[in-house]
Amino acid sequence: MLTLKGKHSTVYVENGKAIKVFKPQFKYNFWKEVRYLTVLQSQKFVPKLFSFNPSELSIEMEFVDGVFIRDFIKESDSEEIRTILERCLDICYRLDRMRIQKEEMNHPWKHIIVGDRVVFIDFERAYDTPNPSNVTQFVTFLRSIADLAEINIPPVDLLKEYKKYYSFRNYIALKRSVFS
Repeated sequence: MLTLKGKHSTVYVENGKAIKVFKPQFKYNFWKEVRYLTVLQSQKFVPKLFSFNPSELSIEMEFVDGVFIRDFIKESDSEEIRTILERCLDICYRLDRMRIQKEEMNHPWKHIIVGDRVVFIDFERAYDTPNPSNVTQFVTFLRSIADLAEINIPPVDLLKEYKKYYSFRNYIALKRSVFS
């Protein structure tokens, strides 16, 4: 059995399932993780949720076979990296449109798994907001790796325009600026 320890929880991996057990003082984080995994199940970019147990503060979910995005970026060529980063940006846009702020998208090194599909994990810090910033946080991250992925840094004006309305048109303009 593989065991991964974090600040708020421990994840046990066995038989293709991940069981995330929260420390007692992080009960609220447990409920947030359950809520957002439940809400996002139809989106296919989160692990499948099998069950949760409030008395044990445990969540049983799909074990996503893949690598963290930091390792993917180290091991892949720039074309593969660009394809995955575009997918990640699209997921961030979807979260913005749903008015869910995930957090940690400006440093997603251990929050995105790349395998058969791109999967975002760790929604325990997520919250609902009328002004989410997943896309803009992820663009901040992209700035830090622009040379590795051979991508462009978009003008600040495009980011501001996007944040005003979260429109698809503004998102596409921003995305084209980064990946053109």
